[in-house]
Order: sequence, then C-alpha cells, then structure tokens
Amino acid sequence: MKKKAPVCPKILFRLLITVLFAWQATVITQAYTAKSYPISLPKGTIEGTLDNGLHYIILPNDLPKHDVEIRLVMRVGSLMETDRQKGSAHFLEHSAFIGTKHFPKHQLIDYFERQGMKFGRDINAFTSFDRTIYWLSVPMEKGNETVMDSTLLAVRDWLDGINFDPERVKKERGVIIEELRGYSTNDDFYPLKIGKGRYAQRMPLGTETDIQHIDNHTLQTFYNQWYAPQLATVVVIGNIDAVKTVDLLRRRLSSIPRKPSMRAQIYPFDYPKGVSWQEVRDSMQTSTKFEIIVPHRTTTVNSIASAVQKQRMNLLIACLSNRLNALKTGCDVSNNWYLADKDHFVLSFSAKEKSELLHQITSTAREFRRILKNGFCPGELEIGIDSRLTHLKPDTAQHLSTDLCDDFVDYITAGDRPLRAPKDIETVRISLRKTTNRQLARLLRQLIHNLQQYRLLAYTNPCVPNETPLTVKEADQAWQIGWQQTAENYAFHPQISDEKPVDIPLCLTTKHTFDARQIANQTQYADLGVTGIKLSNGLRLLLRPTLDDEQMLFVAAFGRGGTADLTDRDYRKYHDAVSYVDMGGLEKINSDMLLTVMNQEKLSMVIGEDDYWHQILASAPVQKATELFNLIYEKMCHPGLNRTDFTEIRKAEADGMGKETLLEKLMQHDADRLINNRIDSLTGNALSRIRPMLTKNDINALDIDTLTQYYKRLFADPSQLTIILTGNFPPDKISRIAIATFARMQRPNGAFSFKDTPFASPTTTYIESFNNGNDDQTVLNYVFVGNYEPSLRNSLRLKLMRDILQDRLIRILRERENIVYSPFADLYYSGRPQQVYHFRLTISVKDANRGRADRLLKDIIDELKLHPVSVAELNKMKRSFIVTKRKALSDKAPSEWKTALTSLIRNDESLTDFNEYTRCLDTITPKDICQGFADDLQWDKKILLIKSKNNDNP
Repeated sequence: MKKKAPVCPKILFRLLITVLFAWQATVITQAYTAKSYPISLPKGTIEGTLDNGLHYIILPNDLPKHDVEIRLVMRVGSLMETDRQKGSAHFLEHSAFIGTKHFPKHQLIDYFERQGMKFGRDINAFTSFDRTIYWLSVPMEKGNETVMDSTLLAVRDWLDGINFDPERVKKERGVIIEELRGYSTNDDFYPLKIGKGRYAQRMPLGTETDIQHIDNHTLQTFYNQWYAPQLATVVVIGNIDAVKTVDLLRRRLSSIPRKPSMRAQIYPFDYPKGVSWQEVRDSMQTSTKFEIIVPHRTTTVNSIASAVQKQRMNLLIACLSNRLNALKTGCDVSNNWYLADKDHFVLSFSAKEKSELLHQITSTAREFRRILKNGFCPGELEIGIDSRLTHLKPDTAQHLSTDLCDDFVDYITAGDRPLRAPKDIETVRISLRKTTNRQLARLLRQLIHNLQQYRLLAYTNPCVPNETPLTVKEADQAWQIGWQQTAENYAFHPQISDEKPVDIPLCLTTKHTFDARQIANQTQYADLGVTGIKLSNGLRLLLRPTLDDEQMLFVAAFGRGGTADLTDRDYRKYHDAVSYVDMGGLEKINSDMLLTVMNQEKLSMVIGEDDYWHQILASAPVQKATELFNLIYEKMCHPGLNRTDFTEIRKAEADGMGKETLLEKLMQHDADRLINNRIDSLTGNALSRIRPMLTKNDINALDIDTLTQYYKRLFADPSQLTIILTGNFPPDKISRIAIATFARMQRPNGAFSFKDTPFASPTTTYIESFNNGNDDQTVLNYVFVGNYEPSLRNSLRLKLMRDILQDRLIRILRERENIVYSPFADLYYSGRPQQVYHFRLTISVKDANRGRADRLLKDIIDELKLHPVSVAELNKMKRSFIVTKRKALSDKAPSEWKTALTSLIRNDESLTDFNEYTRCLDTITPKDICQGFADDLQWDKKILLIKSKNNDNP
C-alpha cells in the first residue's frame, strides 16, 4: 500500500481558501436567488395560455361591483410597419369599430351602447409604437353570461374577423387625417427626445401622405401578418366568476387559428452618439432654461432584485437633489421612464442670465465629481434611505378594476409588476436599508458614462436683448470646467428640527354639548345612502359615509353670495375681501400658530369666493372631527386680523396696478384661453371680469375692518349654509359632533339677502374670430345660450339633448361626411341664481370645409326640432346615464359624492328627485326632447367663435 504524500501547508491553505470562497459564493447565490423571486401578482389572478398561443389574465374584483373591465392587448404597433404600411397599425385600430364578422357596419358600437356604454369613454382603443390596446368597460352583473359571451365574441372578431370594406376604408381616411391635423405632442423638444431611429420614422399616426396611400389590401396584409393569437393577451377584471369566465373565454377564443411561428421584432430605441441639440426660441419666457438629458436603460421591475435596483436609483436621485439643493446650485435632478427601454436622467437649469446658467452647470459638474470621489457623508445617506422608506409601504387597499388593468398592460408589454404585497415590500425595504455608498457610486458612474456617450441638450432661449444665445460649446465647456475642479470634502450639516409639539388651543378642542332639539328635521335618502339634517338655525347638513380605505373626513361648506352679487361700488369696497381676511388666521390663534397646529394635527382647509357662492373645503383624520369642525366654525364666525400683512400686501397690489403680468402676456397669445374667456363673459359665467377696472386709489382705500365685516356677513350666516360630509366615518357620532358645533351659529346682524335673478341670454347672433389656429384647420365653437327652470328633470333633459347632439355630430360629420375626427358637444348650466345653460359644439375641420360644416350642423339641429328621436335611442341614452351614475358614485368615492351633492344644491335640484333618479329620468319623452331642441337651440341667436388663420366667417 502506497503512503500518502504529506500535504504542503501552502497547498492546504489554498484549499481552505477555495472552500471558503465556494461556501461564500453558495451563500451569496442563495441570498441573491431569494431576492430575485418574482414580485407577486394580485391575489386571485388566473393566468394562462390557450393552445393557439393566446395569453389571458382573469381577476375577480368587485370595485366597482357592477362593471367588468376587458382589454385586448396586441403586442403590435407602428414599429412593425414596412415603409409601404406606415400608419397601418393605427388605421387598423379604427377599422375594428366600423365592421366585423359578427358585428357588421356599426353594430359593435351600437350593441355596447345599448348596455349603457359610451363610445370614447367605455369603448375605445389606442395604438402606440409597440402595442395596440382595445378596451371595454362593460356594465355587467355577476353571472351575466350573455353579455360576457357577446363581449368575448367582439374580442374574437377583433382578432380574426375585421372587415376591410374598400369604400369604408376610403371614407375613414378623412377622419384619420383630421385626427392627424389636430394632434400635438405638447412638447417643444419632442423631436430631440424621440431620436433619429425607427421610432422617429414610425410615428403611430403616420403622415397625411402615408394615410392617403393606405387601402383595404394594405390593411388586410398587415392584419393577416400581425393579428395572431400568439401576440394577444385578453384581460378580464371585475365582479366575475373566474372559473366560468375562463370557460367562456376558452369556448370563444380557442378556435382562432394559430398563425405561423412568429415573434414581434424588437427594435432598439437608441440615440446618436455625442451631443444632440435643440433650441426653442420663446420671447414670453423671463429666464433661460436648459436641460441635460441622459438616456439610459430603464429597470424592468418584475422581481425583488429589480425592485431593489429601482429603489436605489430613486434613492440616488433623492440624495443628489438634497446635496444640490443644500449647495444652492440651481439644478433640479429627475429620472423618469420616457419610452421603450429608456429612462431619461435630467439635469434642469434656469437663470435670468446666461452667465448665471453656465455657473450652475459648472457647480453641478463639480459636485458630481466630488460625490463620485467621496460618496455621501455619514448621515446624509441614512436620511435619504429613511425618506425613501417612508414612501415604500405595503398597499393593501382594494383597487379599481381600471387601475388593475393598467398594471397588467404594463406587465404584458414591458414585464413590470406592481410592488404592493407586504411580504415583497418588506424584502425590498430590508435590502434598501443596507444600501452603501459604493452601490450608489456605481449607479452614478454609469449615468456619467452615458452622459459622455450621448446626451440631449434642450435649450429654451428667451431672446434677451444684447445677449448671445447659448451654444453647445459653452455648455460643454462649463461642464468640463466643473468636472476638472477640485473641491474640499463636503461638510454635511443635517437640519435638526427643534420644533416641539404645540398645545392645541382650547377653541379647537372644546367638545360642545349635543342637543336633539337643535334638529328641525331629518330625512333619509335610502337609495343614495345620504342623510339630510336641517338645524333650527337654518343650516343644512348632508352626510354620505363611504367605504374608502383612508379614515378621512372631507367637508364642503358653501353658501349663496359672491362677487357678482355686489354693486360696482361695493365691488370696489370689498375687493378680494375673502383673500385678505383669510391670511389673518383666527381671532384666537394667529396665522403662524394656526399653520403649525394644522400641520401637526393633519388638518387642511382652503377658503374661497366665486361669482355667486362662497365656500370652505376642509379635511382631517376622522378622529380629529372635533378639531376640524371647530376650525371651520372659528374661521367662519371669528376670523383673525393681520394688519401688518394686510398693509404690505395691499401696497404690493397697488404698486403692481397697470403692470402687465406674464400670465396676461401669455393670455394675449393663447387663442383657446381667449375663446374660453369670451364664452364665459357671454354666458354669464364671469360677470366679475366685466366690472369697471380697479384703480390704484381703489386698492389704497381698502380697509381690513370693512373687509372683515363683509366677510362675517357672508360666511357666518347659517341660513345660507350647506355643509356636506363624506368619507369613511361613523355617521351617528360625526353627525352629533357637527350638530353640536354648527348649531351655535346665529344669523349675524346685517346678513345679506340675495336675489336669484336669471341671466339675460343673448338675443342676436354673435360671431368673433381669433388667430393662432393651425395653418389648414379651423376650430368652430358654436354656443347656444338660454334660460331654464332649475330641476333635476330639466338638467337631465338638457344632458340627453347634449348626448344626442354628440351622436349626430359623430354619425354625420365624422362617419358619413368624414370631415372631422373628434367633434364634441358639451353642456354647462347654472341653476342658482342664473338659471342659465349653454351648449358648446366644437368642430375642427379643414379650412376648406368650414362652410360645409356650418350647413350640416344647421341641418342636424333643424332635423332634431322637427322629428323626435326614437324611443329606442332615448332609452339607450338613459341607460348610459344610469350606468355613469352608478360607476361614478360608488361606496368608495368620497370626492365624487362631495362634488355631486354640491352640484345638486348649487343647481337647485331636489335630493328627493336624485334619490329617485331612474323614475325622474323615465318621465322624459322623445316629445320633450324634440320640444327642447325647438325652444333651446336658436340658430339666429348662436354665438360662433372661430379659431383660424383665415378669419373669414363661413
């Protein structure tokens, strides 16, 4: 037997080290694997793939409980188009709504509108570079297999049954061209940010030339090639039976033939190396603006590891912002997803003079170099981490089905998963706490490397006289100067708050005694879930508890009386009274102390006055109801006075009289704003704007005691006051606190009495033109004004008329004549005190079609005056109203309930009628609608406001 050779100590040591490294690697791998598991999808999600390759996601969700959200997500967009097919992906999306195998012509839209849906809101689609998404928000009770089956049949048709009728395709060209004419990216620097590659060459809408070249054969070829089940995902979320829904989906969609093996090609979204520069001249700007945009690869958040990486990038941005703000460099830092696989890391600068701007760039570069070298200071990084952790908390709230659909679209198209589950969040938090300077330096170093490889420079030139514009060379030199400078070690001085909790003043904490005798009457509106309480002092309380996850109480307190109720003399005397008095805090608490208390106790309150109403909006945690109600009471009845601030602000306002502000300058160049203001002045919505101009003497004559007296006469009168309470609160407890607090209010001496005088509507035609339209497009704004008797029934009648007008504009101007893309009919009305309504019809047409559009609109209105709409059409509209109300006013919509009840009271509509909404709606007949058109839309009394560079009237 051979003897074993002795082991050399050096070899033994190396073996030991190797074993240790292997063990360490195993531990690291296990830890990394633990962090790399996928982020959880929402609980209850069913995900699968049919044999033909179609991917589906099903999720039961009862918020809202009467609707089901359905999406068809095609991983197909304009990037897939050949040169000959440009614009086809978007044109194909249009074709999906104008005729399919089982829904010829417009039957698809008609079917869904009969369910109460609206085209554009509940039935819609959009096309992007890499996706086309069709969405349906379907009113559906749980277990309604008939509607679900028909909906999935429509989805099947979109995948495998779109008809491309040559004549219909030809007509649709006009619609899409009008859409293109009205399209804007709303970003002056879009050409810079979109790059020079395939994305810039494949804009989803295409060009007018592209659209003119598309025919039914082009569309059929693109459809046959790309609309394959392997590139499709169907998402169904709502109050559904998941098992039955999967079964229905399989039965309807499994037989769609699988197409030859194919995958959507992925095109890179890249930029040219070096500097890309764009200058925008804007003489309306008062400062020079400059951005350094650094494109870099985004992080797809689909695993715990990638979520940690994303959070660390956010942490880096926060730490950079804190450092640069502390040094007052004048640089704002941000990082956001832009498009495809790219984020934009942006350094934003703004300065009055070019030299100051260059100094900001130099200072920022120097600081970046110092951070790369030394990292962040002890305490600096920890503050950043703590700040991020405050934003990183589990989200256990129930989400709307529409929001969940948006999350799944991101998951399907980009791979992102929403980070919400407590277990996932806690794992990310643990890793984030352990973030080191070295890890942040690695991220920053990569950003700087990208900056050196390619950067986008966006320069807004304010055209300052006698100043040469900024150049690329100057900007790069300023950065290089800073980068090459050496800086001393940064001395971090954390801001230590010496603020201590303050005692809440007694006037806010006092609990008042409830007395049932303070209640004059109480009404339950069972269908609405609203309680109405009238107090003996005339104040009206409306309570609508909701089931939202936040334990918050929301208050809207409002009453009649505003600036338009004043005579010209009193308007000058009480100018801006509410704003001046508001800055004085409370009689028993000065404004600074009040702000401190409100921040500490999480109380919020804003106060305002418009033409005919004054109001207070406030909110607080439910457990702070006593403090909140006392705050509102004190603000209405016992406002404070701040004579020093009043004198200073009055002087500043007087000194500014006659000086044109930047907003006023912008207004003179914004045709849309000018048109809106003109409509407001002609329809009674802005009477205070047509007052005599205030003078410097008027401002100097203002007296704070006189303003306060007016304020109290306005706000402290309970007989004019309605208070609406919404939120997740115990109604009995909160109503008792509210009653005890506000029953103390008594009508002040000299309280106002307001007359509800109807607005005098125009008696002749008014036509005005505005410049600044598109070169070859005219925007026609037709306005019809009139008076009406306020009631819920009349409001609903006007709304039905609006929707019928919208239907006719689409059916005739868009679908039959093909001269518009998105005509719009809107309705505005004010029941109290003006008793006025106005319809606004907005039509964007090619300049050559102005006269034609005018004649067609007159024909539409004349037809509606002569012939009542059918019962079936009217019932379809009514069904839409019921669905809309049910969708908007759910048990988890405190803000929407507050808005709806406020509108109801301000328009002098009955809560009893609103409680019997369907019955009220059913009393409106086709004859009522026909008579409404005859009475309410007078062609010879129309207002026509035209936005165009060709200002000849049609």
